[in-house]
Amino acid sequence: MIRVDEELEELLRDFFAGEVDPGLVEAVERTGAWPDHLWEKAARTQIPWIGIPETAGGVGGSLADVAALVQHAAFHATPLPLLEHHLAAHLLASAGLNRVDGPLTVAGLGTDPAPVLTDGRMSGSLGPVAWAQAAAAVVVLTRDSDRRDVVAVLEPGAARAEPGRDLAGIPAPALMLDDVAVRAGVLPDVAAVRRRAEVLRCCALAGLLRRLYEITSTYAGERHQFGKPIGAFQAVQIHLVTLAQSASIAMVAVDRAVSAVASGGGDLESAATAVVVDECAAQAAAAAHQAHGAIGMTREYPLQQITRRVHAWRQAWTPTAGIAERLGRAAHAAPSLAGLITCHPDERITTA
Repeated sequence: MIRVDEELEELLRDFFAGEVDPGLVEAVERTGAWPDHLWEKAARTQIPWIGIPETAGGVGGSLADVAALVQHAAFHATPLPLLEHHLAAHLLASAGLNRVDGPLTVAGLGTDPAPVLTDGRMSGSLGPVAWAQAAAAVVVLTRDSDRRDVVAVLEPGAARAEPGRDLAGIPAPALMLDDVAVRAGVLPDVAAVRRRAEVLRCCALAGLLRRLYEITSTYAGERHQFGKPIGAFQAVQIHLVTLAQSASIAMVAVDRAVSAVASGGGDLESAATAVVVDECAAQAAAAAHQAHGAIGMTREYPLQQITRRVHAWRQAWTPTAGIAERLGRAAHAAPSLAGLITCHPDERITTA
């Protein structure tokens, strides 16, 4: 199990529980406005800079600390790009680029390639990019004309934004670039960045599944039918068991993957976790809505805020089918499937 400092855990729990509620989430989704007050409160406590080295303008911290941050933020459906901000800041630090103050977002992590950097300039399209119009900068993972992996910093207003929203209701415009000048740095290890993004996406889903179980179990205990709580009926209990199992499996999987990635490896663990957590998320979202019935579909009830985010994060960056293919190739290439799973990471055939 990953270990997080108790004071940090308490800070994160108290901050998100005290500052984020379904009413705020609904207001942000309805208006599309950047929640400036929420960002400022988070920034005052340095929450967005957890996990970024002090030498790069962060406050330090381990990958486990970032995993805790992402899970707490997801649990409350926090309408801030905290995961995107962390990955953007991590890319800047990894490429030796200076910190950019203010909220950041990231592009180029998905299967669609970002525009190639040529002579310090970029042309083409990016996106959709969450909160791009509110960000102080968009940090892009791409390649240059020499086929080197590079990190490019796109200043606000440098691209034309085509409005759009993701399934969670968050503004996510596509960005059109026309010979835009950018700052850039070479990225030494793109595979490590992708593993970090993959495992932290799974952490966000694990946080959402914990919230699904909490909402549903509370509802099943409070809603009465035929004189007793609906949670007493076997048909509802089956859904509660599915939710509890899904949340528990996801948490165990992300704990192992975070530990493996933090040690410098984790390709197999992050890929396997992505497949397992995706399946758990699909099952949990369906079970939660089955247990709630019609009320779970209403805008006034917070369940849909969570399940829409579940499906938005399931589809983020890399489709699960592609990750499953990586696992399949690794299993096919390995002399022994049991050995692939149990041997030391240094002895494995890579799944990249």
